[in-house]
Amino acid sequence: MRIKLYSLILFLNSYIAGLLVPVLSLLLMEKGATLSNISVIMGIYAFTVIIFELPSGIIADLMGRKKTFCLSLIMSLIFSAVIFGGHGFLILCIGISVYGLSRALSSGSFEALFIDSYINEFGKDKLHNITTRLNVLDAMGLSAGALTGGFFPDISKNYCPSLGVYDLNLIVRIILTIAVIILAVVFVTEKSVNHEKKQISLSEHIKNSLNTIIKNKNIICIFISVFSTGFFLSTLEVYWQPHFILLMSDDGLMMLLGVMAFLYLGAAMAGNIISCGIIKKFSQEKMYLVLRLLLVVALVTAALQTNIISFIIFYTLIYLVFGMANIPEGVILNREIPNESRASVLSLNSLITQVGMLMGSFSSSVIINYVTIPELWIISACIVLISVMIIYKKLICRSYEKVI
Repeated sequence: MRIKLYSLILFLNSYIAGLLVPVLSLLLMEKGATLSNISVIMGIYAFTVIIFELPSGIIADLMGRKKTFCLSLIMSLIFSAVIFGGHGFLILCIGISVYGLSRALSSGSFEALFIDSYINEFGKDKLHNITTRLNVLDAMGLSAGALTGGFFPDISKNYCPSLGVYDLNLIVRIILTIAVIILAVVFVTEKSVNHEKKQISLSEHIKNSLNTIIKNKNIICIFISVFSTGFFLSTLEVYWQPHFILLMSDDGLMMLLGVMAFLYLGAAMAGNIISCGIIKKFSQEKMYLVLRLLLVVALVTAALQTNIISFIIFYTLIYLVFGMANIPEGVILNREIPNESRASVLSLNSLITQVGMLMGSFSSSVIINYVTIPELWIISACIVLISVMIIYKKLICRSYEKVI
Protein backbone atom coordinates (compact mmCIF):
# COMPACT_ATOMS: atom_id res chain seq x y z
CA MET A 1 0.00 0.00 0.00
CA ARG A 2 2.84 2.37 0.91
CA ILE A 3 4.58 1.81 -2.43
CA LYS A 4 1.37 2.66 -4.30
CA LEU A 5 0.82 5.80 -2.22
CA TYR A 6 4.38 6.98 -2.74
CA SER A 7 4.01 6.25 -6.44
CA LEU A 8 0.93 8.49 -6.59
CA ILE A 9 2.74 11.34 -4.83
CA LEU A 10 5.74 11.01 -7.16
CA PHE A 11 3.47 10.95 -10.22
CA LEU A 12 1.54 14.05 -9.15
CA ASN A 13 4.73 15.92 -8.29
CA SER A 14 6.13 15.13 -11.73
CA TYR A 15 2.82 16.06 -13.37
CA ILE A 16 3.04 19.48 -11.72
CA ALA A 17 6.53 19.96 -13.12
CA GLY A 18 5.38 18.77 -16.55
CA LEU A 19 2.74 21.49 -16.83
CA LEU A 20 5.47 24.01 -17.65
CA VAL A 21 7.62 21.79 -19.90
CA PRO A 22 6.01 22.78 -23.24
CA VAL A 23 5.64 26.47 -22.41
CA LEU A 24 8.30 27.55 -19.91
CA SER A 25 10.41 29.62 -22.31
CA LEU A 26 7.27 31.13 -23.83
CA LEU A 27 5.83 31.84 -20.36
CA LEU A 28 9.01 33.65 -19.35
CA MET A 29 8.89 35.71 -22.54
CA GLU A 30 5.25 36.64 -21.89
CA LYS A 31 6.24 37.75 -18.40
CA GLY A 32 9.00 40.02 -19.68
CA ALA A 33 12.00 37.91 -20.67
CA THR A 34 13.72 38.19 -24.05
CA LEU A 35 15.19 35.45 -26.19
CA SER A 36 18.71 36.53 -25.24
CA ASN A 37 18.17 36.56 -21.46
CA ILE A 38 16.15 33.34 -21.15
CA SER A 39 19.44 31.49 -20.79
CA VAL A 40 20.48 33.93 -18.07
CA ILE A 41 17.23 33.32 -16.15
CA MET A 42 17.63 29.54 -16.47
CA GLY A 43 21.25 29.93 -15.47
CA ILE A 44 20.10 31.64 -12.26
CA TYR A 45 17.81 28.66 -11.69
CA ALA A 46 20.72 26.25 -12.09
CA PHE A 47 22.97 28.41 -9.89
CA THR A 48 20.36 28.42 -7.12
CA VAL A 49 20.09 24.65 -7.28
CA ILE A 50 23.87 24.42 -7.09
CA ILE A 51 24.00 26.50 -3.91
CA PHE A 52 21.30 24.53 -2.08
CA GLU A 53 21.52 21.06 -3.65
CA LEU A 54 24.12 19.44 -1.41
CA PRO A 55 23.04 21.15 1.85
CA SER A 56 19.47 20.03 1.19
CA GLY A 57 20.57 16.41 0.78
CA ILE A 58 22.55 16.51 4.01
CA ILE A 59 19.58 18.09 5.80
CA ALA A 60 17.32 15.36 4.41
CA ASP A 61 19.65 12.61 5.70
CA LEU A 62 20.14 14.14 9.15
CA MET A 63 16.86 15.94 9.89
CA GLY A 64 14.23 14.12 7.87
CA ARG A 65 13.39 13.49 4.23
CA LYS A 66 9.65 14.01 4.67
CA LYS A 67 10.13 17.49 6.14
CA THR A 68 12.57 18.42 3.38
CA PHE A 69 10.19 17.22 0.67
CA CYS A 70 7.25 19.15 2.13
CA LEU A 71 9.39 22.30 2.27
CA SER A 72 10.22 21.81 -1.41
CA LEU A 73 6.50 21.72 -2.23
CA ILE A 74 5.93 24.95 -0.35
CA MET A 75 8.75 26.62 -2.33
CA SER A 76 7.20 25.32 -5.57
CA LEU A 77 3.89 26.87 -4.54
CA ILE A 78 5.56 30.23 -3.88
CA PHE A 79 7.28 30.10 -7.30
CA SER A 80 3.98 29.60 -9.11
CA ALA A 81 2.36 32.47 -7.21
CA VAL A 82 5.26 34.86 -7.86
CA ILE A 83 5.39 34.16 -11.61
CA PHE A 84 1.59 34.30 -11.87
CA GLY A 85 1.35 37.73 -10.28
CA GLY A 86 4.62 39.26 -11.47
CA HIS A 87 6.20 40.72 -14.59
CA GLY A 88 9.67 41.82 -15.58
CA PHE A 89 13.21 40.47 -15.52
CA LEU A 90 13.80 41.05 -11.80
CA ILE A 91 10.58 39.30 -10.74
CA LEU A 92 11.38 36.38 -13.04
CA CYS A 93 14.84 36.08 -11.49
CA ILE A 94 13.32 36.03 -7.98
CA GLY A 95 10.67 33.49 -8.98
CA ILE A 96 13.11 31.19 -10.76
CA SER A 97 15.44 31.34 -7.73
CA VAL A 98 12.61 30.08 -5.51
CA TYR A 99 11.93 27.35 -8.09
CA GLY A 100 15.61 26.38 -7.94
CA LEU A 101 15.41 26.11 -4.16
CA SER A 102 12.34 23.90 -4.53
CA ARG A 103 14.18 21.68 -6.99
CA ALA A 104 17.20 21.37 -4.70
CA LEU A 105 15.08 20.40 -1.69
CA SER A 106 13.12 17.75 -3.59
CA SER A 107 15.92 16.07 -5.56
CA GLY A 108 17.40 13.81 -2.92
CA SER A 109 14.65 13.75 -0.30
CA PHE A 110 11.61 11.88 -1.53
CA GLU A 111 13.59 9.72 -3.97
CA ALA A 112 15.89 8.54 -1.14
CA LEU A 113 12.90 7.87 1.11
CA PHE A 114 11.22 5.86 -1.65
CA ILE A 115 14.36 3.84 -2.49
CA ASP A 116 15.11 2.99 1.14
CA SER A 117 11.52 1.90 1.72
CA TYR A 118 11.73 -0.36 -1.34
CA ILE A 119 15.11 -1.83 -0.38
CA ASN A 120 13.88 -2.59 3.13
CA GLU A 121 10.97 -4.53 1.66
CA PHE A 122 12.56 -6.23 -1.39
CA GLY A 123 16.36 -5.96 -1.01
CA LYS A 124 19.10 -4.47 -3.19
CA ASP A 125 18.77 -7.24 -5.78
CA LYS A 126 15.62 -5.48 -6.99
CA LEU A 127 17.31 -2.10 -7.43
CA HIS A 128 16.66 -2.12 -11.17
CA ASN A 129 12.92 -2.44 -10.44
CA ILE A 130 12.72 0.58 -8.13
CA THR A 131 15.02 2.56 -10.44
CA THR A 132 12.67 1.80 -13.32
CA ARG A 133 9.58 2.60 -11.23
CA LEU A 134 11.02 5.98 -10.23
CA ASN A 135 11.99 6.86 -13.79
CA VAL A 136 8.74 5.61 -15.33
CA LEU A 137 6.55 7.44 -12.80
CA ASP A 138 8.59 10.59 -13.29
CA ALA A 139 8.33 10.31 -17.08
CA MET A 140 4.60 9.47 -16.93
CA GLY A 141 3.90 12.48 -14.74
CA LEU A 142 6.03 14.82 -16.83
CA SER A 143 4.58 13.60 -20.13
CA ALA A 144 0.97 13.76 -18.89
CA GLY A 145 1.59 17.22 -17.47
CA ALA A 146 3.27 18.34 -20.67
CA LEU A 147 0.43 17.05 -22.84
CA THR A 148 -2.28 18.80 -20.85
CA GLY A 149 -0.04 21.83 -20.32
CA GLY A 150 0.16 22.26 -24.08
CA PHE A 151 -3.63 22.59 -24.33
CA PHE A 152 -4.08 25.08 -21.49
CA PRO A 153 -2.81 28.10 -23.50
CA ASP A 154 -5.55 27.58 -26.11
CA ILE A 155 -8.14 27.22 -23.34
CA SER A 156 -6.90 30.46 -21.78
CA LYS A 157 -7.11 32.36 -25.06
CA ASN A 158 -10.58 31.06 -25.92
CA TYR A 159 -12.32 30.96 -22.55
CA CYS A 160 -10.27 33.08 -20.12
CA PRO A 161 -9.18 36.17 -22.09
CA SER A 162 -8.57 38.11 -18.87
CA LEU A 163 -5.73 35.70 -18.02
CA GLY A 164 -2.33 35.60 -19.62
CA VAL A 165 -1.90 32.94 -22.30
CA TYR A 166 0.05 30.67 -19.96
CA ASP A 167 -1.50 31.65 -16.60
CA LEU A 168 -3.83 28.64 -16.53
CA ASN A 169 -0.77 26.38 -16.39
CA LEU A 170 0.29 28.20 -13.22
CA ILE A 171 -3.19 28.08 -11.66
CA VAL A 172 -3.42 24.31 -12.11
CA ARG A 173 0.11 23.99 -10.66
CA ILE A 174 -0.95 25.91 -7.55
CA ILE A 175 -4.05 23.76 -6.95
CA LEU A 176 -2.25 20.44 -7.42
CA THR A 177 0.75 21.47 -5.33
CA ILE A 178 -1.57 22.16 -2.39
CA ALA A 179 -3.10 18.70 -2.89
CA VAL A 180 0.33 16.99 -2.88
CA ILE A 181 1.34 18.88 0.28
CA ILE A 182 -1.75 17.51 2.03
CA LEU A 183 -1.02 13.95 0.83
CA ALA A 184 2.60 14.13 1.93
CA VAL A 185 1.82 15.56 5.38
CA VAL A 186 -0.98 13.10 6.12
CA PHE A 187 0.21 9.84 4.56
CA VAL A 188 4.02 9.81 4.20
CA THR A 189 5.86 8.21 7.11
CA GLU A 190 9.58 8.10 7.64
CA LYS A 191 11.77 5.70 9.55
CA SER A 192 15.21 7.12 10.23
CA VAL A 193 17.96 5.31 8.32
CA ASN A 194 20.11 5.69 11.45
CA HIS A 195 17.52 4.29 13.87
CA GLU A 196 19.88 1.48 14.98
CA LYS A 197 22.95 3.72 15.08
CA LYS A 198 24.11 6.62 17.21
CA GLN A 199 23.17 9.92 15.60
CA ILE A 200 26.32 11.21 13.90
CA SER A 201 27.41 14.81 13.63
CA LEU A 202 27.20 16.91 10.50
CA SER A 203 30.98 16.81 10.00
CA GLU A 204 31.07 13.02 10.40
CA HIS A 205 28.24 12.60 7.91
CA ILE A 206 29.97 14.80 5.32
CA LYS A 207 33.26 12.94 5.87
CA ASN A 208 31.61 9.51 5.46
CA SER A 209 29.75 10.59 2.32
CA LEU A 210 32.91 12.04 0.77
CA ASN A 211 34.85 8.86 1.53
CA THR A 212 32.14 6.82 -0.16
CA ILE A 213 32.49 8.93 -3.30
CA ILE A 214 36.29 9.31 -3.43
CA LYS A 215 36.95 5.58 -3.02
CA ASN A 216 34.44 4.51 -5.67
CA LYS A 217 35.41 4.94 -9.35
CA ASN A 218 31.93 4.00 -10.54
CA ILE A 219 30.35 6.90 -8.67
CA ILE A 220 32.98 9.31 -10.03
CA CYS A 221 32.34 8.07 -13.58
CA ILE A 222 28.60 8.63 -13.20
CA PHE A 223 29.27 12.13 -11.91
CA ILE A 224 31.40 12.94 -14.97
CA SER A 225 28.67 11.60 -17.23
CA VAL A 226 25.81 13.49 -15.56
CA PHE A 227 27.75 16.74 -15.92
CA SER A 228 27.52 16.31 -19.71
CA THR A 229 23.85 15.39 -19.27
CA GLY A 230 23.20 18.72 -17.60
CA PHE A 231 25.02 20.56 -20.37
CA PHE A 232 23.10 19.00 -23.27
CA LEU A 233 19.73 19.11 -21.47
CA SER A 234 20.11 22.83 -20.85
CA THR A 235 20.56 23.50 -24.58
CA LEU A 236 17.62 21.27 -25.49
CA GLU A 237 15.17 22.52 -22.87
CA VAL A 238 15.83 26.20 -23.48
CA TYR A 239 15.88 26.22 -27.28
CA TRP A 240 13.63 23.42 -28.53
CA GLN A 241 10.48 25.56 -28.29
CA PRO A 242 11.83 28.56 -30.28
CA HIS A 243 13.34 26.17 -32.84
CA PHE A 244 10.10 24.21 -33.08
CA ILE A 245 8.15 27.40 -33.79
CA LEU A 246 10.63 28.34 -36.53
CA LEU A 247 10.00 24.99 -38.23
CA MET A 248 6.22 25.27 -37.81
CA SER A 249 4.49 26.53 -40.96
CA ASP A 250 1.13 27.33 -39.30
CA ASP A 251 0.73 29.41 -36.13
CA GLY A 252 -2.51 27.53 -35.46
CA LEU A 253 -0.49 24.43 -34.59
CA MET A 254 0.61 25.71 -31.16
CA MET A 255 -1.04 22.68 -29.56
CA LEU A 256 1.77 20.64 -31.11
CA LEU A 257 4.05 22.03 -28.39
CA GLY A 258 2.20 19.92 -25.84
CA VAL A 259 2.07 16.91 -28.15
CA MET A 260 5.79 17.23 -28.79
CA ALA A 261 6.58 17.37 -25.08
CA PHE A 262 4.27 14.41 -24.43
CA LEU A 263 6.00 12.37 -27.13
CA TYR A 264 9.55 12.93 -26.00
CA LEU A 265 8.77 12.45 -22.32
CA GLY A 266 6.74 9.36 -23.20
CA ALA A 267 9.74 8.12 -25.17
CA ALA A 268 11.91 8.55 -22.07
CA MET A 269 9.43 6.43 -20.14
CA ALA A 270 9.42 3.78 -22.88
CA GLY A 271 13.21 3.80 -22.78
CA ASN A 272 13.12 3.13 -19.02
CA ILE A 273 10.80 0.14 -19.51
CA ILE A 274 12.83 -1.31 -22.40
CA SER A 275 16.06 -0.91 -20.46
CA CYS A 276 14.65 -2.64 -17.37
CA GLY A 277 13.64 -5.59 -19.52
CA ILE A 278 17.11 -6.15 -20.97
CA ILE A 279 19.49 -4.92 -18.27
CA LYS A 280 20.06 -8.37 -16.75
CA LYS A 281 21.30 -9.68 -20.11
CA PHE A 282 24.21 -7.26 -20.34
CA SER A 283 26.96 -5.73 -18.26
CA GLN A 284 25.44 -2.58 -16.78
CA GLU A 285 28.63 -0.61 -17.39
CA LYS A 286 28.96 -1.66 -21.04
CA MET A 287 25.26 -1.10 -21.68
CA TYR A 288 25.54 2.39 -20.24
CA LEU A 289 28.51 3.34 -22.44
CA VAL A 290 26.85 2.06 -25.62
CA LEU A 291 23.66 3.97 -24.90
CA ARG A 292 25.57 7.18 -24.24
CA LEU A 293 27.26 6.82 -27.64
CA LEU A 294 23.86 6.28 -29.27
CA LEU A 295 22.70 9.44 -27.49
CA VAL A 296 25.44 11.40 -29.28
CA VAL A 297 24.27 10.04 -32.63
CA ALA A 298 20.64 10.90 -31.84
CA LEU A 299 21.57 14.46 -30.82
CA VAL A 300 23.47 15.15 -34.03
CA THR A 301 20.78 13.56 -36.21
CA ALA A 302 17.97 15.61 -34.63
CA ALA A 303 19.99 18.81 -35.03
CA LEU A 304 20.29 18.19 -38.78
CA GLN A 305 16.52 17.93 -39.38
CA THR A 306 14.78 20.77 -41.23
CA ASN A 307 11.30 19.21 -41.56
CA ILE A 308 9.03 19.45 -38.52
CA ILE A 309 7.86 15.81 -38.72
CA SER A 310 11.36 14.38 -38.99
CA PHE A 311 12.48 16.74 -36.23
CA ILE A 312 9.74 15.43 -33.91
CA ILE A 313 10.76 11.84 -34.69
CA PHE A 314 14.47 12.26 -34.08
CA TYR A 315 14.06 14.61 -31.13
CA THR A 316 11.84 11.96 -29.55
CA LEU A 317 14.54 9.37 -30.28
CA ILE A 318 16.98 11.41 -28.17
CA TYR A 319 14.78 10.89 -25.12
CA LEU A 320 14.16 7.22 -25.89
CA VAL A 321 17.91 6.55 -25.77
CA PHE A 322 18.34 8.89 -22.80
CA GLY A 323 15.60 7.03 -20.91
CA MET A 324 17.28 3.70 -21.65
CA ALA A 325 20.60 5.01 -20.33
CA ASN A 326 19.00 6.27 -17.10
CA ILE A 327 18.35 2.74 -15.79
CA PRO A 328 21.93 1.37 -15.83
CA GLU A 329 23.10 4.78 -14.59
CA GLY A 330 20.70 4.68 -11.64
CA VAL A 331 21.50 1.04 -10.82
CA ILE A 332 25.26 1.63 -10.92
CA LEU A 333 24.94 4.68 -8.68
CA ASN A 334 22.46 3.38 -6.09
CA ARG A 335 24.25 0.04 -5.88
CA GLU A 336 27.31 1.82 -4.50
CA ILE A 337 25.60 4.17 -2.01
CA PRO A 338 25.05 3.17 1.66
CA ASN A 339 21.53 3.92 2.93
CA GLU A 340 22.62 6.47 5.51
CA SER A 341 24.27 8.65 2.82
CA ARG A 342 21.78 8.11 0.02
CA ALA A 343 20.05 11.51 0.02
CA SER A 344 23.39 13.33 0.26
CA VAL A 345 25.02 11.45 -2.62
CA LEU A 346 21.90 11.68 -4.78
CA SER A 347 21.78 15.39 -4.08
CA LEU A 348 25.44 15.69 -5.07
CA ASN A 349 24.63 13.78 -8.26
CA SER A 350 21.81 16.23 -8.97
CA LEU A 351 24.13 19.11 -8.04
CA ILE A 352 26.65 18.03 -10.67
CA THR A 353 23.85 17.81 -13.23
CA GLN A 354 22.88 21.36 -12.34
CA VAL A 355 26.50 22.50 -12.64
CA GLY A 356 26.42 21.08 -16.16
CA MET A 357 23.15 22.91 -16.81
CA LEU A 358 24.61 26.15 -15.46
CA MET A 359 27.65 25.81 -17.71
CA GLY A 360 25.37 24.97 -20.61
CA SER A 361 23.04 27.90 -19.95
CA PHE A 362 25.72 30.56 -19.73
CA SER A 363 27.75 29.08 -22.58
CA SER A 364 24.62 28.97 -24.72
CA SER A 365 23.78 32.59 -23.98
CA VAL A 366 27.11 33.55 -25.56
CA ILE A 367 27.43 30.91 -28.27
CA ILE A 368 23.89 31.44 -29.61
CA ASN A 369 24.96 34.88 -30.83
CA TYR A 370 27.39 33.22 -33.26
CA VAL A 371 25.80 29.89 -34.20
CA THR A 372 22.36 28.49 -34.99
CA ILE A 373 20.34 26.38 -32.54
CA PRO A 374 21.13 23.12 -34.42
CA GLU A 375 24.85 23.95 -34.33
CA LEU A 376 24.57 24.55 -30.59
CA TRP A 377 23.05 21.08 -30.18
CA ILE A 378 25.93 19.52 -32.13
CA ILE A 379 28.34 21.20 -29.72
CA SER A 380 26.38 19.64 -26.85
CA ALA A 381 26.69 16.22 -28.50
CA CYS A 382 30.47 16.69 -28.57
CA ILE A 383 30.46 17.35 -24.80
CA VAL A 384 28.62 14.06 -24.22
CA LEU A 385 31.10 12.24 -26.49
CA ILE A 386 34.06 13.64 -24.57
CA SER A 387 32.55 12.42 -21.28
CA VAL A 388 32.16 8.90 -22.71
CA MET A 389 35.80 8.91 -23.79
CA ILE A 390 36.90 9.99 -20.30
CA ILE A 391 34.98 7.33 -18.35
CA TYR A 392 35.31 4.46 -20.84
CA LYS A 393 38.40 2.73 -19.42
CA LYS A 394 37.43 3.17 -15.77
CA LEU A 395 33.95 1.69 -16.21
CA ILE A 396 35.14 -1.18 -18.38
CA CYS A 397 37.90 -2.05 -15.90
CA ARG A 398 35.39 -2.08 -13.05
CA SER A 399 33.13 -4.31 -15.13
CA TYR A 400 35.93 -6.84 -15.60
CA GLU A 401 36.83 -6.70 -11.91
CA LYS A 402 33.24 -7.66 -11.03
CA VAL A 403 33.34 -10.63 -13.40
CA ILE A 404 36.66 -11.86 -11.98
